[in-house]
Amino acid sequence: MIQPPRSLRRSMFAAAFGLLAAAAGPAPGEYKIGFISDNTGPLAAAGLSFTRGGQLAAEEISASGYMGTGTKLVLSEKEAGGEPARAIQNVNQFIADRAILGVTCCIISPMAASLKPVVTENKLPLVIYGATMAGLPSAPFVYNVAALPGPKDTANAKTVAAAIKAQTAVYFIAADNDAFKARMAAGQKALEDMGVKTLGVVSVLSADTDFTAAVTQAMGMKPDLMLVYTTQTPAAGIVGTLRARGWTKTIAGNDVLAPAAIFKKLGPALVDVPFALGFSADLAPSKEATDFANAYQKKFSAPADLYSAEGYSAVYFIAQGMRDAGAAPTRESLAAALAKVSELQHNVFGGLPMVAGQAETKDTLIVHWNKDGQIVKWAPPK
Repeated sequence: MIQPPRSLRRSMFAAAFGLLAAAAGPAPGEYKIGFISDNTGPLAAAGLSFTRGGQLAAEEISASGYMGTGTKLVLSEKEAGGEPARAIQNVNQFIADRAILGVTCCIISPMAASLKPVVTENKLPLVIYGATMAGLPSAPFVYNVAALPGPKDTANAKTVAAAIKAQTAVYFIAADNDAFKARMAAGQKALEDMGVKTLGVVSVLSADTDFTAAVTQAMGMKPDLMLVYTTQTPAAGIVGTLRARGWTKTIAGNDVLAPAAIFKKLGPALVDVPFALGFSADLAPSKEATDFANAYQKKFSAPADLYSAEGYSAVYFIAQGMRDAGAAPTRESLAAALAKVSELQHNVFGGLPMVAGQAETKDTLIVHWNKDGQIVKWAPPK
């Protein structure tokens, strides 16, 4: 048999060895990523869920050797308190620490948008875990595991309006939030295309705490359906005030109503308010989801929710990239590996494709809280 030249054999061996080394993942040791949290301030109810989900993922990844034999993933946490300026300060500190290979962050879209040019210029991979404005991802340095809620909001609005045979609608909108404006516009168009007349749009601000005037204005229009497109604090306040003022017709919410802390706060006022979700621990779609929900409940004595699932997925996404980032991962090699991910291998959504750096969940759940404090599939009132 004819043998290839010795120099070619050496090149072939080196290439094969390189592939094996890459497949084996990083060398044994600790690998650090930055985690910018919002566990204080106006976003704290959601922020704690994101953080806990990320913490659980890092523990599992380290315990299982998911990235490679003898490897551990360590989260370096810094608090932003919902303030973009603090988040920028945090990410600059991570940039200065060369041990940090990537960072994950951001519930609100303006914060994510403010970090995007900073991490891109400094070539530090950023994985967004909660912000939902379109156009945030920009490979190879910016990714988003939070699926865009627009299609789910639209599905929720259409399903609810059709079920109750709504003829008219009123919309509450967070006037200072462009992402929610886009979400409302999509839902409003879908309903108007169905023949549902818009009676009015009531504007509030994300920092508002008194919704008496807004609710009075909306109730005076006497719609068949009210739809809430706001961040968490005003959404809870609007629903609570509507029910306290005696409004018994259908209110359609959004995924900010999913955390258990919101049900604990509102209780009966939240029962039967439909909203769309990509994940619910009570309706877990897979073994991974069930295992995650059980582990989260055991560790934190609280039910897993959409936000904890997204924080969990963000850290697993980074770890998946780390597996293919070479024996000695760098920020650049991690970014290149993340750019090649077409679907998360370990996720709790029953599938999580990544399209141009943006996650897309496959299913939409139309759900509500029942009187026993469980998220269940929504059905129209009889």
